[in-house]
Amino acid sequence: MNKQVNQVSIKADKAIPEVIEQQLTMLPLSCQIEPASLTCLVGPHRVQLRAYLQMLAGITKLTEGELSLFGRRVSVIEPLDPIDWQKNRCQIGYLSGAAPLLSVQHGLMNVMLPVLYHENSSFREASDKARNLLAELNCDFEPTTYPALLNSFQRLQLSLARALILDPLALFLDVPFNDLGMKDRKNMGVLLAKYINNHASCMIGGLQYPRFLEQHAKQIIFISEHNILKFDGWTSFKQSNDSEIHDLLSIL
Repeated sequence: MNKQVNQVSIKADKAIPEVIEQQLTMLPLSCQIEPASLTCLVGPHRVQLRAYLQMLAGITKLTEGELSLFGRRVSVIEPLDPIDWQKNRCQIGYLSGAAPLLSVQHGLMNVMLPVLYHENSSFREASDKARNLLAELNCDFEPTTYPALLNSFQRLQLSLARALILDPLALFLDVPFNDLGMKDRKNMGVLLAKYINNHASCMIGGLQYPRFLEQHAKQIIFISEHNILKFDGWTSFKQSNDSEIHDLLSIL
């Protein structure tokens, strides 16, 4: 799955995402999602964090500033054209509960669908690729089981497989430890750690499992309505004197 990760680059320059669900003060974000490393966005408002995450993934629009996605420039004036948008969606894997598995399709088909849609592959080729990936992700259930019959961890394994099936350059994770007990959070952390070495990775929801950030986060960006602060890892983040960060960490 290593696709020249040294060439991956996602950069935001004073970029502000569009927010529809909730009225929040959105500050301009400048950052770079580095190759083969994990960036985690943290803060008190998940809706706000999700807006920045989806902006960095090229899913939602900008209201100000610019974004560079693998050399493709995005701005308010120059959004991605349909061809570049489709290329971008193939190069970014997105794991999110907001993009649920299809209940009317079994697990294997859920993983195969992106290949059948985006690539000129036969059904057998797509099936073999999906089965190999599920085995790589240590899925211990029958691949043709329907999502409703799987537990939360198994459904996340399927969602991760679907996000990785196109061999993306970057991996975006929207609350990957949600609805998991401590044992399953640890197991999911082990799975994710295998892939951040080959992807530019960005996530929200990392504070649900701080040990993962302590081990793997190369950049932590704190975002609130009042401030955006960047840290070069978990230790410097925990040592911050910012009162909002203290309040956030106090609930862990």
